[in-house]
Amino acid sequence: MNRISRLFAIALAAFVLVALAAPALATESESEPETTETTVAPEPVFENGEPAVVIPPVEEVEEEQPWTARFIYPTIVAVTILLLIFLAIWYNRNIRRKYEVVAE
Repeated sequence: MNRISRLFAIALAAFVLVALAAPALATESESEPETTETTVAPEPVFENGEPAVVIPPVEEVEEEQPWTARFIYPTIVAVTILLLIFLAIWYNRNIRRKYEVVAE
């Protein structure tokens, strides 16, 4: 196995390890949800059966994606593409220096 093959194999192995580890690192550790005790009055506290202020129901807000999903995955793809382009150019330059075309 020559030097460029070893370098390419190491780069490929590093990419695979990072790609496999990124989702595991992106997950947040789940902790137990905090519990609170609530008490409900047996009868309404307000008069005439209607509350003084009507509170609208709370709407659930969608959670944003974690920053890892937005930034790390595209960065891994971009770095991999740049690495492959760099290795292809470097390999072609070394081959051209190593061998000469002889005209017959």
